[in-house]
This record gives sequence, C-alpha cells and structure tokens, in this order.
Amino acid sequence: MKLIFLHTSDTHGFLLPTDYQKAFEYEEPFGLSRVKTVIDQQIAKYGRENMIITDAGDCLQGSPLATFCNKLPFDEGLKYFTEAYNQIGYDARCLGNHDFNYGLDYLKYYIEHNKSPFINDNIYTTNHDLPFGQDEIVIEKNGIKVGILGFTTQYIPHWERQENIEGLEFTSVFDELKNRAKKLKEQVDVLAMIYHGGFEADPESGEPTEPDRGENEAFKALQQIPEIDLFLTGHQHRRLAMIVNGKALVQPGYRGEAVAKVELEIDDANKSIKDVKVDLLDTKDSEADPKMVELLHPLEAKTQEWLDQPLAHMDKPARIEDAMEGRLHGAPFINLLQSMQLWFTKADVSATAVMSDVAKGFGKVVTMRDVILNYPYANQLVRVKLTGKQLTTIIEHSLTFLEKTPDGQLKFLDRWIKPKRQLYHFDVFYPVKYTADISKPPMHRLTSLTLNGKPLEDDKIYYLAVNNYRANGGGFYPEYSLDKIDLVLDYDYVEMFRQYLTSDHVQFDEKPNYRFD
Repeated sequence: MKLIFLHTSDTHGFLLPTDYQKAFEYEEPFGLSRVKTVIDQQIAKYGRENMIITDAGDCLQGSPLATFCNKLPFDEGLKYFTEAYNQIGYDARCLGNHDFNYGLDYLKYYIEHNKSPFINDNIYTTNHDLPFGQDEIVIEKNGIKVGILGFTTQYIPHWERQENIEGLEFTSVFDELKNRAKKLKEQVDVLAMIYHGGFEADPESGEPTEPDRGENEAFKALQQIPEIDLFLTGHQHRRLAMIVNGKALVQPGYRGEAVAKVELEIDDANKSIKDVKVDLLDTKDSEADPKMVELLHPLEAKTQEWLDQPLAHMDKPARIEDAMEGRLHGAPFINLLQSMQLWFTKADVSATAVMSDVAKGFGKVVTMRDVILNYPYANQLVRVKLTGKQLTTIIEHSLTFLEKTPDGQLKFLDRWIKPKRQLYHFDVFYPVKYTADISKPPMHRLTSLTLNGKPLEDDKIYYLAVNNYRANGGGFYPEYSLDKIDLVLDYDYVEMFRQYLTSDHVQFDEKPNYRFD
C-alpha cells in the first residue's frame, strides 16, 4: 500500500504568485495558490484517503500582503488570510519563528480559526502547560497508524520581541523528541516529525554547516533517535529531498516554490515501511487556484492600493542598483538607512545589512512598496553599549564573511550562500571609515578604522545602532549580549522610514565609507 506525505513550509504569506515589486503582476513561480493546485493534482492521482498533508510554519509574516493584514482588524484581514491556508486541507501543522512577529493575540486568532490541528511539543507556559496546540496526533489511513510530533526552533527568544513571547518557554527539540519519540512509536506504524528547523550538519557526511547553538537540531535527531521515519522540516529555506539511513528528509524551499513529497510503500502484512521515495514538486508550472484567488481578491486589491501610497518625497534618490555590489562596495541607500538609525538612537555608529536581494533603494518619491521591498523584516531598532575594542571585534567578524578568489576577486564564503542564502547577516558600519585587506587572516583584516577622523579607543564607550535580531544573537556575531542593550525603540522600520523621510533631517553620504581589497 502507498502512503503519500505532502509537505509545505515557509510560505511567508506569499499567497498569490507575486513578489509585489510591481502592482498586479502575478507571474512569479511560487505562492500558496500554486501550492493548492499541485496538492489537488496529487489528491486526484492518489486519493485523499492515502495522503497526509503537513506544514512547518512561517506563514504569518514576510509578504506585503501579510504586513497589510496585520494593520487591519482581525475580521477584515487575518480572517481571509487564514481561510486561504484552510483551503489547503492540512492534517497537521506546527508554528514557525516568524509566526510570533505580530504578537500572541494575532497568533492565537490564527490558530483558533484554523481548521487543522497545530502540533506543539516544545513551547510551554512558565507552568509547563501547552499554551496552544496539542502535543501529538495519530492519523489512521487504510489501517496504517501514523504518529506526528511537532516542533519549533528553540532559538526564538534570541530574535523575538519579549512582549510577543511573554510567558512562554522554548525547549530543546532534541530533548523533547528523545522523551516522546520512543513512546509514540510503540503505538503507531509510522512516526513523522514536523519541525520548523533544519539540519545543523550535512545529513550524509555529518560535516557541520553552522555553529551548534540549538537553532537547528535535526541532524542530531537523525543520528540519535532512530524511531523517527520522516523529517518534515523548514526554517532554512532549503530545497531538500534525501533518504539517509532509510529516513526521509525533506524541506520545500520557501514562498511556496515547491511541495515536498514522500512516498512510502507499506507492507500490507506487518505494516512496516518497505520502500521510501522523496521528491520536490515545483509549483512554477501550475496555475494559481481560482477559488483562492477569488477569496483573496478584495484583500489583495486593498494591499496593492496601500503599497502605492506615497510616504515621502526626497530631494535626491537613494539607490542600490545591485544588492551584491552594494554589500561589497557601498550604496547611497545603505547610507540613508544608517543615517536614519543614527537619527533615532543618537548613537555613534550604525550597523545594517542589505536585507533584500531585490532591494533597489528609493527614488525621489518613496512609497510603502519601496519601504517593504527594501526592508521586509519585522525588526526593532536598538542601541548597544560597547567598548571600542568590542566594536572593532564586531567589525572584524563581519569581514570573515569574505574571501578572495585566486584571480583576486572578492566573494562571500559558500557557507553564507549554501545551503541557505544568509547574506542578511553581513553587516556594514557607518559613519566610521574603514578599509580591509581580505587576503589577511580572519579577525586581522582591518587596515584602518576611524570615527570622525580619529581611531577607535579600546577602552572608550561607543553606542551602536543595530536591529534587535543582530543584538540578540542573530548571525553568530561576537560581543553582542542582552545586557549591552540600553535602548529599544517601539517602532517598526516602516514607521521609522515614514517619520525620518518626512522630517527635516534627511541627509546621507552618496559615497561609500568602506573599502575591501
């Protein structure tokens, strides 16, 4: 007998096939509405009675549509957004880290109005109760009992605003799985884990792909918890379809670009797994589901109108013609963003990354669409208190992202490109002027570093403006810690851009302040 698993993750609110760079263009090769069509095709092929459909979270944040929904009363925005996910017909889901970005009331409405169960095995209240979801589910398909456990990366407190996770505790996925897997496997024929998290090492070679800090724990589970038959993962935005030691490992990219498929051949006599096949079903060649498009049409039209509202008029444009070039050689838009962070915090130095690979910066007229496409994350701005030596160490760490090719060209290390593109971790700094020789050993690359024409003093205190994601530990940077944060602004970046660009203080250098050789 065949048993089919279809798995999605990290759709990030991209329900229609558009990236919102241009109004009312719907030709992009992704989106939940395309996912719906692919899943319906598989149901027609195999029958719903032979299929289990799962999702590993990060649905509520990411797209301009998702951002606009958060600005509406729940019954005007989130209701229809949630109903779009209900149309998929999921059997089991878990939460992602970005599902907490808009607070617990928003999240609870979403959970309560979903028609499919959320599985939660590692998020508790301080009394160790489950604040939402259920701890497991057993689904029977043609006499085959399938157990499903659900987990979310434990690293959320390092990124999320405290008020959005007030009263919650996030425990190790591996520790919880170790306690639960054996017990549930004794009751079922097939055991799957839905996990908003991924692999901290290459699943085949075991070579580490990131520092072992607990953000991703699937490799450790693969190695040490044999009861798990299927790893239905997410978070890393990887396209993954592998079989390792007889276990299915899948991850379907992001924005609904693919549906991960696991096909199990079950022995009719003893109900054991005889064979495993895995695949990624790209959605690019499937039309958007018309019922979902119809459901979302009023909300989408309002979103597009909102995106084209002018926020401000500038005396001169602040462009970034190419995101990669901007990272390596600077761009006016980067300096504008840094100047805004300095204006709000009154800090000495600002740090930021180029947050979007499709960032183009601002023209003279700045719309909501411009802001969200250039800065798509729901971060807060904070100010961090550092010594000159600590700030220098942070800047040196940013330079470890780079290397030189044999012909002398600058490039980013592969670990920041594969298996997941993570260049939003690469920060540049302003208004310090600095140069670096990338041919030198890591952490010894700065050749000059000055602020207002003077070298940084090791023991002097400086204030750094940076987003809360970085200050809380995102990106593996040294020296940051919660106790060094001395100011947190209660604005998101959309509101900060609105205030700054309509003030009388907009000024930025058009020339870069750093050079990498």
